[in-house]
Amino acid sequence: MSSVLRKKIEAGAGIPPTILQFHEFWEPLLAVVNAWAFNTFGPDAKAVCDIRRVVPGNIASSQLEAELAFFFSARTSPGLCAVAVDEIAACTNAAVRLQQSTSDLAGVSPLFQKLLFETSAIELWRLAAGELSGHSVFGSQSPLCDCSQSAGGFDPAERYLMAGFTCVLNDQRARVWVVFLLDYVQRQSVEAQQSPSQQPKTGSEKARDTLRESVKSTMISIEGVLDRIPMTIGQCSRLEIGQLIALPDVDTTRVSLQAETVNGHVDIGECEMGVWKSQRALKLKTPILEPFTRELAKL
Repeated sequence: MSSVLRKKIEAGAGIPPTILQFHEFWEPLLAVVNAWAFNTFGPDAKAVCDIRRVVPGNIASSQLEAELAFFFSARTSPGLCAVAVDEIAACTNAAVRLQQSTSDLAGVSPLFQKLLFETSAIELWRLAAGELSGHSVFGSQSPLCDCSQSAGGFDPAERYLMAGFTCVLNDQRARVWVVFLLDYVQRQSVEAQQSPSQQPKTGSEKARDTLRESVKSTMISIEGVLDRIPMTIGQCSRLEIGQLIALPDVDTTRVSLQAETVNGHVDIGECEMGVWKSQRALKLKTPILEPFTRELAKL
């Protein structure tokens, strides 16, 4: 979409100029969505914000109903009300989670796709809400709720800011929506304009910091691997309780420390197995491997 066409669309989308020019809001939001897309869909996913519009609550809810939508409670999320994805994004997420190709998941029910996407939706909310004042991202309670319990209740009298992001996934264009209560964004804009003495960072600097902090706070699984042995599927199907499996090459002083990523398991160092305070423990023997730290240094 050309910049001229985008400006024409946004000019008729009911967005106040102060919101369009609120770079301290848009640039961190784009960085958050990109960090989330990286974690959810893989390193090749890149999001572009190509649609921004303001609509009444009933129009927003009807548009979200056509997508895979998740709504957030006003108690913990007074500004960020919902996120939604289309079928392409939902199917890609399912393929990554289940480690299968998207073609193998043809015909999977929307309910199953929604269940698989729930964790990713909450993660997008957590990353975005962490940048917004008044949002509680801590605690064990789920932020998900019914549409009517979101800020403004998607009442026709309320207005909502809908930001649409396009992600190219496996040569297909997937859509991600992030929806805010317009009054909240307007208040944030006014507060930003009234605090020039605070000398905030430029939008690009804050976007980089947001991306860096989002990636740093992302939870991943770390595993200590003693050994791996190849087996056929037939052999696995015949495994029984109590059966002994020989591990002839095991060396407890050389345990591989690995991180689970969307691209599979990545070696990050070597450990030795031992005991710490009567519990099994791993002691790191080598620095974090250079390939892993090199990728982190690029952030």
